[in-house]
Amino acid sequence: MKKRSQTYNWKITLVVTTILLVFVTLYMSKRYFYHKEMRLLTESCMNADGKIILETNDLTMDYSFTCEDK
Repeated sequence: MKKRSQTYNWKITLVVTTILLVFVTLYMSKRYFYHKEMRLLTESCMNADGKIILETNDLTMDYSFTCEDK
């Protein structure tokens, strides 16, 4: 009975670890593309000689971007 319980605990641990790894990977991918998008937006506005108005929320990764003429 004890061996069966240990095997069950090991499987639960493996499933939880896998789920955690997937979520961390998805979160890191989203952050990478969020920062890459911010960089591309600001660079393109600077190349157009515009004024950058950027409001961000790093927790939710929402943003409001405007490029106005100087």
